[in-house]
Amino acid sequence: MELFSKVWVVIPTYNERENLPPLVSAISASQVPIDRILIVDDASPDGTAAVARALPNVQVLERTHPRGYGHSMRAGIQLALRSGATAVVTMDADLSHDPAILPQLLAALEHADVAVGSRYCRTGALVENWSLHRLVISRLATALVRLCTGVTLADPTSGFRCWNAAFLRSVDLNAIRSGGFAFLYELLLHARRAGASFHEVPNVYRGRVHGESKLNLAIVLEAVRLMPKLLSLRLAGGIRT
Repeated sequence: MELFSKVWVVIPTYNERENLPPLVSAISASQVPIDRILIVDDASPDGTAAVARALPNVQVLERTHPRGYGHSMRAGIQLALRSGATAVVTMDADLSHDPAILPQLLAALEHADVAVGSRYCRTGALVENWSLHRLVISRLATALVRLCTGVTLADPTSGFRCWNAAFLRSVDLNAIRSGGFAFLYELLLHARRAGASFHEVPNVYRGRVHGESKLNLAIVLEAVRLMPKLLSLRLAGGIRT
C-alpha cells in the first residue's frame, strides 16, 4: 500500500456533532495511513465544526453556499486532490460506514480505480436497523442507477468509496451539477466514461444512532430528475470499457 501512503478521508457533515468523535476514533484505529480527515461542514447550527476542530488529525472546511451534500463532497474531494492525496475515501458521518474495512478498500486499489463499501455484494442485504420500506426503496434506487449509468456495481448508491487519486484527477468534477446525494450517481457515470475499474468490499450498513436522516423529498426528486440525463449520457456513447 506504499503507493497510497497519503490517504485523505472526506466526510460531509450537517448536524453530526455526536457522531464525529466515535467516527474519527474508529478511522484512526483502522490501521490505514490516514494523512488527513477532512470534515466538510455545511454551516451546521449544532456546532459540528467546533467539535471537529478539537479532534486529532482533523481539518475542517466550513461552507455556507451553495449548500448540499454534493457541493460539499465536490469541494472536499477537490481540496484533497490539490493537497496531494494519493487516495481519497468518501464516507458518511452517521456511523453507517464501518471504518474497519478501510484496509480492504485501500488494498483493492492495487487492482481497481474505485473500491466501494457495498451492502449488496453478497447474497442478501448487509443492513441493520432498517425497515422493510427503507430496504425496498434502496433496492429500487439501486436498480434504477444501474440501468441509467450502466455501472454494474451491486451497490452503486453507496457513498462509501475509496478512489485512486491519480484516476480521480482524470474525472471532471466541475461537470457534475447535482448538489444533493445524486452527486454520487452522476460521479459514477463520469468515472465509468473515464474508464474506471471497480471493486466491492462488503460493508454492514448500520442505521443512524444519533441525529436525523438528511434524506428528504427534495433530495429524492433531484435524483429522479437526474436519471433521464444519466441515461441519455450513457446512450450517447463515449464510454470506455
